[in-house]
Amino acid sequence: MHPILFTIPLPFTDAKILIYSVFFSITFALVLAIYLGTQAAQKERLPAEIALNMTFFGLIGLILGARLYVFFENPSFYLSHPVRFIKLWEGSLATYGGGLGGVWACMLYLYIKKQPILTFLDVYAPYGFLGLGIIRTGDFLNGTAFGKLTDMPWGVSFPKESFAYNFHISHGWIGPEAATSLPIHPTQLYSAVTCFIICLILLYRPVKISKFPGNRFLAGASLYAAIRLIVDHFRDDLNKQLLWNLSSTQWVGIMVLCTLIMVWIYQGCRQTKKTPA
Repeated sequence: MHPILFTIPLPFTDAKILIYSVFFSITFALVLAIYLGTQAAQKERLPAEIALNMTFFGLIGLILGARLYVFFENPSFYLSHPVRFIKLWEGSLATYGGGLGGVWACMLYLYIKKQPILTFLDVYAPYGFLGLGIIRTGDFLNGTAFGKLTDMPWGVSFPKESFAYNFHISHGWIGPEAATSLPIHPTQLYSAVTCFIICLILLYRPVKISKFPGNRFLAGASLYAAIRLIVDHFRDDLNKQLLWNLSSTQWVGIMVLCTLIMVWIYQGCRQTKKTPA
């Protein structure tokens, strides 16, 4: 675990700039995904200016959606501490909130500009999942989004003062003399590997996935939502006191997956009607 990835000493002083792994991974992921996505958009002869503007508004939607999701999970706290809502370095950026906010912002901008929305989503989808995989790797280095106890050989123990360690201390599973947490599922890496695989599938997809515009995006988003339901089952940092002992992310995932399937069916039927017999 490396919550602080590296430090940059300031000349002629003893001060240092701390580069945190989670924020470095987010920044690197966004820059890389935007760069690769824009390059792919140009190869598809989509207007570069529109593509770049779309990513700008998408980034705003991503940040706003991620923070709104966190707000609605704990509204009393943010109503009592409203300034904390805009302190992005304090608190989390929810993946589903960010994803939904970013996609809707991109779609709204493309709709206003009368651009092919589904084509743009198809082009950027692989690189979005590539970026998400990098962010999840940063979560692993930071120790957030940690998993449940496991006796599997790939179980990971986190050091003192980590989120998992403090969680195990608070539940009395280990004492303060323990050097590390108990072995837990590396759920961050489960998510990271899932996102990297989805990225590869979308980049080297079979012809059927591109049968109609939007199919590539829908395939990737559906895969992610379905696998995320399983991965979140192994997480121990989520509040699972909702119906059927599911977390809010799992319920959002179910709604997202159902919506994507309905859109997929609608698009498929629409394409079939357009195809001559």
